[in-house]
Amino acid sequence: MAGTAVTVPAATLPVLRALLDEAHRKRYRGGVLAVSAKPDWDGPAEFEHDGVPVRIVGCPSTLAVREALLERAPDRWLVLLTDRDDNELGLGITAHLTWQRTRRPDPWAAVQDRFEATRIDHRLVSRADNRDLALGLLSARPPEGWPPARAALLTRDHALASVAASRLGLGSLTEPLDLASVLRWTTRGEAATALTDLRALTVEALVDEVLTWVAERCGTAGPAVAALLRCGRAADVVPLGLVARPVLATPGGSGPRALFGRETGVPLPDHVIASWSAEAEAVVREVITVDQEATARVLARAETLLDAVEAISHAGESGVLRRGLTARLAELGETLRRCTARAVTRAGTEGPDAVLVDVEVLPEVEAARAGVEEHALARHADEVRVPRAIAGVRLARWLAHGSETSTDLGALTTRHRDHGAWADRAIAAAWTGVDDEALAQGLRAVLEAARLRRDVHDQLFGQALARHSGPAPAGLIHLEDVVATTVLPLAKRQPVLLVIADGMSQAVATEVVDDLVRRYDTWLECLPDGENERRLAALAVLPSLTEVSRASLLSGTLTVGQRNTEQRGLRTLAKSHGLRAELFHKLNLDTSPDGYALALDVAAAVDDTDIALVACVLNTIDDSLDRSDPGGTAWTADTVKHLRPLMERARRAGRVVVLTSDHGHIVERRQGRQQPAEGTSSNRSRPAAGGPSPTSDEVRVNGPRVLLHNGDAILAVNERLRYGPLKAGYHGGASPAEVVVPISVLAPGEAPSGWRLAPPQSPSWWRSAQSSAPSKHPSTAPVHLPVRPAKEDRSAPTLFDAPDEPVPSGTRGEAVLASAAYRDQRKRSARLAISDGQVRRLLDALLEAPAHRLDPESAAAALGVATVQLGGALPQVQRLLNVEQYPVLSRDPDGATVVLDVELLADQFGVRP
Repeated sequence: MAGTAVTVPAATLPVLRALLDEAHRKRYRGGVLAVSAKPDWDGPAEFEHDGVPVRIVGCPSTLAVREALLERAPDRWLVLLTDRDDNELGLGITAHLTWQRTRRPDPWAAVQDRFEATRIDHRLVSRADNRDLALGLLSARPPEGWPPARAALLTRDHALASVAASRLGLGSLTEPLDLASVLRWTTRGEAATALTDLRALTVEALVDEVLTWVAERCGTAGPAVAALLRCGRAADVVPLGLVARPVLATPGGSGPRALFGRETGVPLPDHVIASWSAEAEAVVREVITVDQEATARVLARAETLLDAVEAISHAGESGVLRRGLTARLAELGETLRRCTARAVTRAGTEGPDAVLVDVEVLPEVEAARAGVEEHALARHADEVRVPRAIAGVRLARWLAHGSETSTDLGALTTRHRDHGAWADRAIAAAWTGVDDEALAQGLRAVLEAARLRRDVHDQLFGQALARHSGPAPAGLIHLEDVVATTVLPLAKRQPVLLVIADGMSQAVATEVVDDLVRRYDTWLECLPDGENERRLAALAVLPSLTEVSRASLLSGTLTVGQRNTEQRGLRTLAKSHGLRAELFHKLNLDTSPDGYALALDVAAAVDDTDIALVACVLNTIDDSLDRSDPGGTAWTADTVKHLRPLMERARRAGRVVVLTSDHGHIVERRQGRQQPAEGTSSNRSRPAAGGPSPTSDEVRVNGPRVLLHNGDAILAVNERLRYGPLKAGYHGGASPAEVVVPISVLAPGEAPSGWRLAPPQSPSWWRSAQSSAPSKHPSTAPVHLPVRPAKEDRSAPTLFDAPDEPVPSGTRGEAVLASAAYRDQRKRSARLAISDGQVRRLLDALLEAPAHRLDPESAAAALGVATVQLGGALPQVQRLLNVEQYPVLSRDPDGATVVLDVELLADQFGVRP
């Protein structure tokens, strides 16, 4: 009797594989598997499963089943798809089947088996399309299998998280998924591809459910994220989040709002957009540091979307978008321009040493600067505009501080070392310029204002230099005395490497030393024991030329000569002190073998500590004056050829490094004039005899330290004057940038005997803003002093000792020290090394600082200690100020910024303005 077909589902390959796996676990390695399914099969007729061949045959009748059984083999699987039931097939057929019956495929049973579960979350099986979802889970199974369900319960979260992790590379089972994780995933180039691959691999029901589940992890931003993911725009999730910030700055109902809604596909309230934006920005700030390709892709797409939503005018609201940084830089440029707009008038009426900027605008400059520095791209390696803009801000701060007028050479030299050289460094950075019109205008304005002051300072220095005779001013050294008075005494205590960077000015030295100290934490700058807090400086021999100054430096006496003179002079000078010395010039240093950073004889000399003094002449800076643009170079240990390997060799040998020069230089900025002259010795020096009298831009110098032109020369002072052809820069003149020679002593790890670690050398205006209108003196707002502080016991100097400058009577820092509470704290902590003077200076600096906060360098400078010593000094101050552990003085969560709680200070010590 003919049978009737039963209603059966269509077979799928994942279900068949699940049934084969079940048979394998029952130790079947082949045989006949009959499956109750539609006999139509559009999959592969043959394949392998766990290394066993499998053949699929559709059997629409009992006869077809019988015929197929004739081809069975014991070492392979024969899978029969039939819609005939077991009764119709009969025992004669079912006896040949694995399990002796047909198997009706249950996809959820297969899913349950795949996840090693005994129960399934009802939210999975109660869906109308639950069978499709099960088939999707089976088809999406990765080669390594699904992770087992916890407690044998297959939850919706476990199932969908497994798909997201294995097929999308999104999240994991051990960490909860959140909006930040999803956004981070969308920045990866393979995110969109992974979604496409998942759609091709499985059914849409599973893809839709996975995306729904992912969106649920995104909180209120979930609907927008889901909409973008479903339409294949995973790569737009973060860029749209970045665009959201400028959009939020537009009025409700405006065009950008409507266009943004069209891009997202769903309406979102402002607080949701703001949350999405904040998370997207945070993610990009992370990605910037680890994946440049992803950063470029995301930011480029965001710029396109910013155009699409027509929110360009509000780009400055963004702390991540490139046009956001451009807008912030434009704002900074405009504030710089306004701040210095009246500089010429002020200089004309009050003099160039007066405050030359509008102090009322300065807070706007600082606010704009803070906005720039907060931008995610501010420190990007390819972003050159920001350091140039910050240089402009530093110049504005410098111009906001009045400068003491003096005619004393010593005072003018130290002013250049402590302020003018740093201003020159900022001028060099700002002068390089930018392409952005508003910022360029601001930099131009501040540079013009700075030039007004620097020109006068140069002129005063040149005039004082012309009057100078006799010994060096107090605190300074004549260049010819540097080796005898500083280098050789140091070499008697510890081997020394003397590096003479030919042409290195004070400004360039600030860059090189900063780079060495900050990038290579083994090198620490040192100063001689005593009360001087600033690095040493020397006055070059005149004219400030190599043949004059370097020969005199190395010989220890005033002389003129070249390489042979320098070699003989240094050896003779060292021998007179009972020491050995070796000198290497460019030819020696440049003849290193292939693959070696240093010439072998140079390396051997540095390694040999029996040679007390090894001197090396590096010509990179001086050579750049002829061939390139020294004003646009970032001077580091890497850009000065041979310096880095020499420093590393010296570190390994335990040598102290004395970094100095023979003279400085000025930079040609294409704004000067050429003055023809006869018998010149350089572009900046000419004989006095037989030539015209000096102009206001020149000085006449004579005496024993003038070694050319018969001891009588005329030297250019104004940096825009030259006597010869155009070059990149010059030296030989009488400006402080050419004459004041830097001397920095760097020790590997600790200061040598007779020396101490140097506090930060940068001026306060270089490091940070001031909280109020700048002035020449610290604030002296009157306060009530309970008593005058007792005189400090300075009989036993300590590591943290620093000289106590006079402090105006009545400062709040002095009042704190005079209070009974502080005196009691001091008695309780009598053995602390920190002095009252150091505490007072730190308090006064914090009280003057914006928001009463100091960066580590400024705090170290106030205490008079090296930055690396701040970690030891600050806890001592806290023991004195933090009465009963109240945090009067603390550090920010960043672990660096020093913070003063003014209210707690007043409560604890009873001192109020």
